[in-house]
Amino acid sequence: MAYVTKRGNGYRVRYRDPQRRLRSRTFRRKVDATRFAAEVETQKNRGEWVDPRRAATPFGEWATRWAASRLHLKASTRATSESLMRNHVLPYFSALPLGSVTPTDVQGFVAHLEGKGLAPSTVRQCWLLAQGVFSSAVDSDLIPKTPCRGINLPRPRHNEVRALTPEQVAIVADAISARHRVLILTAANTGMRFGELAGLRVGRLDLLKRTVTVAEQLTEVRGGVEYSEPKHGSRRTVTLPRFLCDELALHLATYPSVGKDVFTMPEGGPLRRSNFRRRVWLPTVNATGLEDFTFHSLRHAHAAALIALGEHPKVISSRLGHSSISVTMDTYGHLFDGLDARTADRLDEAHTRPSAPISRPSASSKVAQLFS
Repeated sequence: MAYVTKRGNGYRVRYRDPQRRLRSRTFRRKVDATRFAAEVETQKNRGEWVDPRRAATPFGEWATRWAASRLHLKASTRATSESLMRNHVLPYFSALPLGSVTPTDVQGFVAHLEGKGLAPSTVRQCWLLAQGVFSSAVDSDLIPKTPCRGINLPRPRHNEVRALTPEQVAIVADAISARHRVLILTAANTGMRFGELAGLRVGRLDLLKRTVTVAEQLTEVRGGVEYSEPKHGSRRTVTLPRFLCDELALHLATYPSVGKDVFTMPEGGPLRRSNFRRRVWLPTVNATGLEDFTFHSLRHAHAAALIALGEHPKVISSRLGHSSISVTMDTYGHLFDGLDARTADRLDEAHTRPSAPISRPSASSKVAQLFS
């Protein structure tokens, strides 16, 4: 039981922690000492008491230990997390004791990032990093609860995607260098991401069965490249249209790959996103007046084409490698709007279409069948 005693010009609170070690703390005012004594007993009864010395651990010190324990991260994910932590999270929290940070402080952190003009998705990533540090501190009994609770995050921006039309895809494919023509056609007819195309190995193509298996992606990390698993839920097998199989067969015969990659740069090296964008993509779209489109617009083009064909969202989600149909609908839901009128027209056609008369057995024949 915590108790308060007079000590000089102040008041001392003495209590035993859950391990029965005697502890004390001095206050100038009796009311503060009494309040602290009550809080200690409440925390002990609820199992929420933590060592004040451990709660004084600086955020930056614990964040370093937490980051070193995240061994499961891909190199690209780790590089992104380190950049966000270094540039946004640590400058705000680094010197603060873990136990001193309140939910109000965290809400102020979110407002600070918004004030800097960061996108809502980036703000959320920074908040998740801070939440990871504090949650780890809770699990390690440094603090009783995380201050990242009840935080209002900025709503994500849902910008409508801009998809290239089939005619525009053809324009880009005809204008780009011959080596990358089939890359454009493959992106627009499979919905594969740039990294998935850059990491596509010849062995993942089965042109007889007309399939491509998306099992790796190429990512750039600190100036180097690495092959890794695709995004969560994105490993898939996509059926290819016949014309694309013919195009790919001709491409492989014309540009045999030393490194077994289907698509490479002219000198034969990996298809790096930054180099491809600067040396190939931008000159092409600028020359054709399509400079407002990115390579990702080819993926959107595939989704738009499938929606126009009336494909089920499950099929579209599967081909694009989305983690769920809800992701597909959140991204491309606005493209389904025009299909409602088409559905109504089909219902009209079904209603007015003449149908064959239905032959119904007579009552007497029913009776005869019953007793036969």
